[in-house]
Amino acid sequence: MLGRNELCPCGSGKKYKKCCLNKDTVVERACRKIVLSQNQYSDLWTKLYDYSRLDKFKEEYEKAQEMFYIMDDEEINKKFERFFNTYFIQDHIMENKKVMTVEFFEEKRDSLNQLEVDILRSLFESYVSVYQVKEVSTGNVLLEDCLTGKEVLTEDVKLLKDFKVGDCMISRVVSVEDTNLLIDITISISKEVKDVIVNEIMNLFKQYEDLYKDIKTFLIHHTHILYKYMQQLLDPAISDYLKKQKETKEEKAKKYNLSEDKDECKVSSALRQNTDEEDIDKCLEFWNEYKNVHGELKGSENGWAAAIEYHIKKSNGKSVTQAQISKKYDISPSTLGKRYKDLKLC
Repeated sequence: MLGRNELCPCGSGKKYKKCCLNKDTVVERACRKIVLSQNQYSDLWTKLYDYSRLDKFKEEYEKAQEMFYIMDDEEINKKFERFFNTYFIQDHIMENKKVMTVEFFEEKRDSLNQLEVDILRSLFESYVSVYQVKEVSTGNVLLEDCLTGKEVLTEDVKLLKDFKVGDCMISRVVSVEDTNLLIDITISISKEVKDVIVNEIMNLFKQYEDLYKDIKTFLIHHTHILYKYMQQLLDPAISDYLKKQKETKEEKAKKYNLSEDKDECKVSSALRQNTDEEDIDKCLEFWNEYKNVHGELKGSENGWAAAIEYHIKKSNGKSVTQAQISKKYDISPSTLGKRYKDLKLC
């Protein structure tokens, strides 16, 4: 342990007590606070993890895998298992319209202490987002959520020791008592990548504003989008795979002359690009009849197209999940479910 009267290791030539001692004390106190909060969070997380592995959730686990993982490659997917576990427990909307944390809370509430209840409530509201460093002080870092505009102060200076003002990241924040933890995923990204992700997500949100009251609610229901970016950033094979998928869709669009046909409805275009060949005609026939009756409909074409394909497959007795169809159209099962409900109500 460094003595108070020894030379400061920063190289200033001053004694430690007259140089960095106070700063180091503040940083050490912040680190202790973070470690305590991490241990409290970890204790609850272990209970959540064990609960999520009960046999009654096996089918939901498989659905979540289907939605989360981009490639059907066991070796690649192993790299993201930790992130998937968080997605499954905190984000995957089950058949009963609940996420695992809510199911756990409702079943175990009588045996939970107040701290566990408070952490769970924070988990209910948590989501993955894009953050930028606004201020770096001794003992804390101020972050700005680039999507919601909300500011978050964290004392996790050890995790963010290499980040400077203006640096960007993909991360997830959970509050434990009065401490904001960065959990699960913290990936440094360039400002250029930050701008691309923020613009794409905000444009997507605008397409679904009629379904979600604000951007935070949208993000809570669409964390899979940020996890998708994360997988691309961490593994080039996934980027290549998605690039080929995009090229395939573009080739399919050319096949049907979608880019040249000005009269082609956007929902019809989405159906032609994504629907299985054997279902295209029935989907288009249903959609044309539907829009003739109901006229102009609000919302993203992908949301409506996904709901139509899901409806046609279910009507024809095919075994299909909302996760399977959602993944094809790059939307969340929650969005598909809401559009499918609209489809049946209209």
